[in-house]
Amino acid sequence: MKEIAVFGLGTLGKSLAISYSNMGGKVIAIDKSQEKVDEISDYVTFAIRADLTEENVIKGLGVANVDVAIVTIGENFEASIIVTAVCKEIGIPYIIAKARDKLQGNILTKVGADEIVYPESETGIRMAKNLAHGEKFMDIAEISDTFSIIEAKVPESWVGKNLMELSLRKKYKFNIIAIKKEGKYKINPDVNIPFKHGMHLVVLGETEKMAKVFK
Repeated sequence: MKEIAVFGLGTLGKSLAISYSNMGGKVIAIDKSQEKVDEISDYVTFAIRADLTEENVIKGLGVANVDVAIVTIGENFEASIIVTAVCKEIGIPYIIAKARDKLQGNILTKVGADEIVYPESETGIRMAKNLAHGEKFMDIAEISDTFSIIEAKVPESWVGKNLMELSLRKKYKFNIIAIKKEGKYKINPDVNIPFKHGMHLVVLGETEKMAKVFK
């Protein structure tokens, strides 16, 4: 798998970094917030705190050899521009950048982004898909045309059983990324703890298979 660098650990950046790491990819996660860096450090290859408005700081991060840079900085568009331009300058082969609108997207393209993502527009698309599935689950992120990360209620037939007993990876090739209980997420859950009513799961797998299981 490709090695990636994720700049900005907001909702999108954090979800992407952890999900890709769980799939076996190498991830360098970078943010200006020490708190966000600490939160993700156990789940990625490297987690680094850095001022992403300083060109020399970005050049000193040691990310020149990654295959893909993903710029998901939300609150500071100037930082997005600087990071994108520096990543281009140091020779990272492919750069994906998040933009709020077409104007931001055009600017980021001009300074070196190869691909622009618009999370707000994509959220609308995911909502439409969720409605089409009858609200059986919430589509958090589409990995490809066939694979997604979803959040879904624990099926009744799973209550009282644990991950070890259910053998979900063997049966369905699902990967349980996290369990949500009482509004809190626990990443990489204990395989021996039984599921309870009211729990939600964050699952990576084939979208159509998940639609059949989480009815």
